[in-house]
Amino acid sequence: MLKKIVITIFISIFFSLNVVLASPKEIICLLDTSVSMKDNDPNRLAPDCVSIILDIALSEDEVGFVSYNDNVQCVEPLGSDRNEILNSINSVTYEGYTNAGAGLEKAISLFSNEENKERYVLFITDGEIMLPNDADTLNSISLYEKTLQEATNKNIKIITVAIGGKQNAPDVNVYGSDKQKIYESNAANDLLQIIRQILYDDLGFQKISVSTGIIQNNSIDIDLPINANLLRNVKVLITSNGLLNNVAINYNAKDRILYKGKQYALLELINPQNNKLALNMDFNSSNYINVDLLIEMVANIKTNIELSSKDTADVKIIPVSKDDETLYLLRDPYFENKNIRIDIQGNSILSKVENGEICFTMPITEEQNDNIEANVHYEDLGINMKAPKVLLQMPQRNNYIFYIVSIIVGIFFIVVILLWNKKSRRPVDDIKTISPYEYAGKLKIYITKLKEDIDIAPMEYNLYRRFSREEISLAEILHQCGIELKLEGADKIIFSPGAQKALVLANNSDCTILKNRELLIKNYNTMIYYNERFYITFEDEFSEAILEYRSIKPSERQ
Repeated sequence: MLKKIVITIFISIFFSLNVVLASPKEIICLLDTSVSMKDNDPNRLAPDCVSIILDIALSEDEVGFVSYNDNVQCVEPLGSDRNEILNSINSVTYEGYTNAGAGLEKAISLFSNEENKERYVLFITDGEIMLPNDADTLNSISLYEKTLQEATNKNIKIITVAIGGKQNAPDVNVYGSDKQKIYESNAANDLLQIIRQILYDDLGFQKISVSTGIIQNNSIDIDLPINANLLRNVKVLITSNGLLNNVAINYNAKDRILYKGKQYALLELINPQNNKLALNMDFNSSNYINVDLLIEMVANIKTNIELSSKDTADVKIIPVSKDDETLYLLRDPYFENKNIRIDIQGNSILSKVENGEICFTMPITEEQNDNIEANVHYEDLGINMKAPKVLLQMPQRNNYIFYIVSIIVGIFFIVVILLWNKKSRRPVDDIKTISPYEYAGKLKIYITKLKEDIDIAPMEYNLYRRFSREEISLAEILHQCGIELKLEGADKIIFSPGAQKALVLANNSDCTILKNRELLIKNYNTMIYYNERFYITFEDEFSEAILEYRSIKPSERQ
């Protein structure tokens, strides 16, 4: 009971907890590479359109790739390295027959079973299903339709782009089911504009268009419409109905990545430093150009709820920077007075941005739960917002005395608990965990990036020679190797011996630790086995290290 009272007091006084992030996407790009595609896509623009999906995906999204002709030719699973996927895309050749059933079946098999993810197959084809004999063709059609049904059952959305339309494949084709959304491209040159529509209308990426139309000279000046200090990641997408060459962009940002295709260029700006961009490129003066900004923001959420009458409450939802909660991400003239929808208990409420706060009034009733989930449609603002779902702690009507008494009682018990804890606990630094196992193997340590402009030679630390079974921090290991560096968080990365000669890694820091492309969450442990590597980005978000756990030779045991 006391715990429930304390939690209720803190939620009602402070802001909502960061519980669930917006749904990430899993996207499999499926490409028909049969010989008939050679006639329908002579300039190989279809692979270009797959590349743009890979480049435009947000940081939490995962992209995979499958190509097929007679059979499945290439498979790049979700989360594969971007360069590996790109190499596979660029190396496809148009040859052989068209086994669309096998291609779609393989694409569907690559998805995870995580319910919180949105899953899509983007399928580019000339629409034909054709194998050397009628029986195999009918089997492929049957498998295609069966897999479409499986995708529907698993809530996987199939988006098909067919080059040439039905007249291109009048007899056996992919058009026989309504369990997919089909776009018809009259010619391959129309593909990019269709893909652009899919990006925004079907995949849900949000953009702000800053330039469109026929450009008469080879340069475009762009003003970012939002204060650069509020922006963490901005992608500038330039698309054309003709070929783009010699793309150059003048900018001022902490870092950048430039991706180029035949009919598009995409510049990713990391922490832009001002609001000016200048684009220069070679293209035909009659080319139609689109320039879109895809702005990604990462937020924590504060809420403020006050009773305005006995039946209504004034609500403010405030997205703030994860690094500085005094920085309101929507406090910019671009957002001021813009409308944004809020879904609450089956109703849609129209709210307005005022001074960085999303403001609206909502009715309250006796039947409402104390905690109400609110879904905020940030897409109404044209931005890609990574933020928690909002939990509103609704005030109770005519219960002020109860709240005052509850707060006083809660504060009293909190003070008592804090005093008791202070008296009974020992300093954390004095506590050492003793493992029942013994250390084995060694650590190879590579310091790959430092704020200081110095090079550190690779090091080895022989764990086998540690006769103590106590845990040891990465900071202690570096110290014993003679490296006196202040790597933030290294003292909270803890090692201890585990079963079967494994090394237990505990992450008690705010460092980013990756093992096998999996993120080690704070306050969780993982087992490191021989020949496994893990990557650490320290808390300064700049310094980096690679550690590899290796077995040792008999001669090294002396």
